[in-house]
Amino acid sequence: MTESVDSRNMHMYHDPETLSGYHFVKAEHFERMKMANANNPALYYQYAEQEYCHKALAHRYKGMAGWMH
Repeated sequence: MTESVDSRNMHMYHDPETLSGYHFVKAEHFERMKMANANNPALYYQYAEQEYCHKALAHRYKGMAGWMH
């Protein structure tokens, strides 16, 4: 049964607006994790890298959504 539910909702995972929102939320999460670990350089930069990657993806998908409308 989960296979049919997944196939019906699969379009959601390919929607640039949805993907943009998802990555913006993930970037905010990693920004909070980065700041919470400001006293630990290894973790700080690890979370900073994740934040950067998710922000870049969010902007990429946001741009894709813009030209699709």
